[in-house]
Amino acid sequence: MKLVSFGELGQERAGAVVDGGIVDLNAANTALPASLLGILEQGLLTEAEQTARSAVDHIPEGSVRLGAPIPRPSKIICVGLNYKDHAEETGQELPDHPLLFSKATSAVIGPYDNVILPEESKEVDYEVEYAIVIGKTATKVPTADAFDFIAGYTVANDVSGRDIQFRQGQWHQGKSYDTFMPMGPYLITRNEIADPGNLHVECILNGKKLQDSNTNQLIFDTAELISRISGIMTLFAGDVISTGTPAGVGVFRDPKILLKPGDMMETTVEDIGTLKNAIK
Repeated sequence: MKLVSFGELGQERAGAVVDGGIVDLNAANTALPASLLGILEQGLLTEAEQTARSAVDHIPEGSVRLGAPIPRPSKIICVGLNYKDHAEETGQELPDHPLLFSKATSAVIGPYDNVILPEESKEVDYEVEYAIVIGKTATKVPTADAFDFIAGYTVANDVSGRDIQFRQGQWHQGKSYDTFMPMGPYLITRNEIADPGNLHVECILNGKKLQDSNTNQLIFDTAELISRISGIMTLFAGDVISTGTPAGVGVFRDPKILLKPGDMMETTVEDIGTLKNAIK
């Protein structure tokens, strides 16, 4: 099922897309929390899906703003150098362990919101990423059980201030400016994706395809990431694991291709959706 958060920033409500329209889940079933995060936290995803299937009233999808499925997760864990083709373009060896970093949750915006370039960073880059949304508390999860802890999947663009990232020697600041994490448009529930290890991913900038790869290039796959990360820190419902980006980022091109006002990014993960974000 396609789940969404819709409404004005900071006031998003949980919805489900059915026949091209959005079911307001709490309005259709007042026993459900109003937010998608609340539904996940209370373990009510099955009830939400049942409500969506039986609902009569639908809101036209194009008539409302879509936010990120989880507008403010408790944390966002990102994975660096997790595509074989990206590691090759950077000239680095494949990592033996996942290279983890965090991204501020205040960077999250909706799938069609504008990305605002900060004055401080002059080299802002794009990164298409397939992202995992955790469905329930996960601690020291065996790889074989990892999929039991997934609510679903979404699309992310790990927008990055490269000059700040490289200047700082660590990645948090350059990755965490406001608006630097478009996500959505949907949370596709786990049962809808047969093989997350074989999804086409791409990023198109101003009509030109700059990233074109597949999640089969992942060095550490979905199950291994959940197992390894949950062995370090407890994951909670709604937490996001952004699994890394493939080759084709702007900073490693010659000449560099960096984001500027007026640009339009289209970020797609097969069977999950497309983000469309203007650069301001």
